[in-house]
Amino acid sequence: MSETLVTTPAPLGKKLGAWLYDALIAIAIYFLWVTFTSPLIRWLIGGNQDWLADTSWKDASVYQYYMITPWLLVLLYFVYNHVKTGQTVGMSAWKLMLVKTDGTKVSWSQATLRAIASIFGAGILSSVFNAQKRGWHDLLSGTRVVLLPDPQNK
Repeated sequence: MSETLVTTPAPLGKKLGAWLYDALIAIAIYFLWVTFTSPLIRWLIGGNQDWLADTSWKDASVYQYYMITPWLLVLLYFVYNHVKTGQTVGMSAWKLMLVKTDGTKVSWSQATLRAIASIFGAGILSSVFNAQKRGWHDLLSGTRVVLLPDPQNK
């Protein structure tokens, strides 16, 4: 994918649609992590059986690291997909792709910076105020979201 792609900026409505799909996936990652690993972590740090009443186990430093892990998994979901294919599941559904400003594939550092700077999708709304329809996370990371051509219209 070294060739330059279509440079049509993605409209806000499609970006928000893709964000909604990906937000549902991020929520699923978080809840699956907590659901399947919380009994194990409570056992490892010595929580008692009545874990709803006894919250002292949440003060353990292991628990603090444990609660950061699902957020790192969500970050990995975005970064990995942006680097490997330029698209998350939501972006693929809405026919969008993340590229560098020159239209080529994004790097690991760009994708990581963009994912961290997006702050739960708030950067998308800032794209309304940019002539190139780029949010602050795109400006910071040197990326942009483009609308892919519809193969049926060729």
